[in-house]
Amino acid sequence: MRRVFKSLLLTALGSLIMTGCGQSSNSEAVSSLSEETKINTKFVFSSSDLVQSSFGGLGVEWGVYEDTDKLSDFSKKRIYENIKRLNPVRIRCMINYDWFVEDFDDKGDQDKTNDTWSYNFANKWGDNLTELLTYCQEHNIQVAFGSWNVVGTLENDVWNMMEEATADVRWAKMSAHVMDYLVNTKGFNCIRWFINGNEPNYLGVKGSSKNWNNSLAKWEQGVKNVRAALDEKGLSQIGIVGGDTTGFDGTDEYFSGIAKDCKDKVADYGAHLYLSNYYIDGGQVLDNINTLNAKIKAIDEGYGTSRPLDIWESGLLDGKNAETDGNSLIKTVSYGIRMADFTIQAALGGVNGICYWDFDDGMNFMYSSGTPIPKRWGMFSSLASDQAFDQGLRPWYHSSLMLTNLLRPGSKIYGSVYNDRKIDKDFRALGVIQKDNKNGGIVAVNRGAEDVEKTFRLDDKVDSDGKLYIYLFGEGTIRLGEDGFILPNYTIDGSLNKNLTVKIPANTLLVVSSEAF
Repeated sequence: MRRVFKSLLLTALGSLIMTGCGQSSNSEAVSSLSEETKINTKFVFSSSDLVQSSFGGLGVEWGVYEDTDKLSDFSKKRIYENIKRLNPVRIRCMINYDWFVEDFDDKGDQDKTNDTWSYNFANKWGDNLTELLTYCQEHNIQVAFGSWNVVGTLENDVWNMMEEATADVRWAKMSAHVMDYLVNTKGFNCIRWFINGNEPNYLGVKGSSKNWNNSLAKWEQGVKNVRAALDEKGLSQIGIVGGDTTGFDGTDEYFSGIAKDCKDKVADYGAHLYLSNYYIDGGQVLDNINTLNAKIKAIDEGYGTSRPLDIWESGLLDGKNAETDGNSLIKTVSYGIRMADFTIQAALGGVNGICYWDFDDGMNFMYSSGTPIPKRWGMFSSLASDQAFDQGLRPWYHSSLMLTNLLRPGSKIYGSVYNDRKIDKDFRALGVIQKDNKNGGIVAVNRGAEDVEKTFRLDDKVDSDGKLYIYLFGEGTIRLGEDGFILPNYTIDGSLNKNLTVKIPANTLLVVSSEAF
C-alpha cells in the first residue's frame, strides 16, 4: 500500500494539459502585465535565456560521524540507502584535527616551528572517514574536505593556536600532512577542495572553540601557507575553498579581500547561506546574489568562471534553536519548498554548486551537561532505531532528491524575464537540459496563496520525446511508494520541446522530468 502525506484529490488529474499553441517569446513587454496574464505566463526557455552553460551540481554536508558507537547495522543500512537515492555529486566533509594528532611537544620555547606531534588515524574516526571517502570514490562524488577549526580552545589551548587561528604555521603543516595521507597514501582522489577553516568571519565568544580572534588578514595568510604546503606535497590539484564564510555581509568582506589579495590561491568563491523565510519567499535571494556578483566581478574578472561561486552550506534560519543547534521546522513540507525555492534563485543567480546542511542528524551532536543531543538539521536521522529520535525521511529529503537528480553536472540552466520579482514576486522557474542533451526538465515554485496555470517549453533541442514525469510537492500532494521514496503525481506522453500547461497549487514546488526519480 502506498503512503501519502495527505490524500491527493482525484480532480487534480485534470490540472495538467498538453497544448500545441503557437510560440510566445519571453521578450514580450512585461511591465504592463495584468493579474490574469501573470497567472497564465508562458515560460519559453531559449538560448537567449541561458544563465549557466555547465552547472556544477548539488550536494550535501555529509561529515564524519562523531560518535560511531551509536550507529547500528540498521543505521548504516539506512545511511547508504538514502545517500544512494539522493545521488549527490559533491559533499562537504569536516573533521577535527584533534581526532588524529597526539603527543604534542612544544619544546618549552616560543618557536612554533620547533613543535612536534604525531598522527594516529587508527581509531573510530579514522575508520569512519575511510568508509565515507571510499563510498565517494566509488560513486564519483567530489569532496570538499577540511577541519572545523584549529586544535584547542582558549581555556584549553595547550597548542597555543587560538590567537593566530589558521595563520598559525602549524595549521598548514597539519593540513598538508592530512591531505597527503588521504590523497597520496590512501588514494582518495575524490577530494577536490580543501576548506581553510569553517566560517572564518563568524567570531564566537572568547573562551569558546569558535574563531573568536580570527580576521580576514589571518585567514588570507593561512590560505597562502596552506597553498605552499600542499604544493610541496605534490597536491597542486587540490583547490582551496575561497572563503567558506557565512552570511551575505561576511561573504562580501571576504570575497572582496580574496579578489584583491589572493585570488590566485583559491579555486572558487565559497559561502554559507542560512536565510530567513522572507528573503526566500519574496525572491530577494536572487537580487542579493546578483548584487554580490556585480561587485566581485568588477575586481576579479575570473569570478564566476575560472573561480565559480559555490554555496557549501545552506539552510533556513526560521525555526532555529540556538541551544540545541537544530531547527524545529525541519520536518515540515514548507521547509522543503523553501529550500527548493532557494536552489532555484541561487542557480538563476549563477551559483555553480550548492550543498545542503545537512544529510543526517546522526553526524553531529551538541553536548548539554555531557549528554549528546543530535543537531536536528538533517533530511533524516540514522539514529531512528532508537525510539527517542525522529524516524523516517523528512519531506525536504524528497524535494532535494528531485533536484540533485535533475540538476546534474554539466547541465544547461535557463532563466526567464518573468523571474523578476518586480513582475511576480511569488513565482520562479528554470529550465534544465542535461549534458548529454537526452534528458532535462523544469523546476518551478508557486509561492502565492492561489493556484496558477503556467505554460512551459524548452526551445533548445532535448531528446525527451516519450514520457514526462510530473511531481507536485506541496501539502497533500506528495506521493510516496512502499519503499518510502517519492513517486510522480502523473506520467504523460510528451516532450519538453512542446508546450506543457500545468495548474500549480498554491505554495507548491513543480518538477517536470524526462526521467523518473
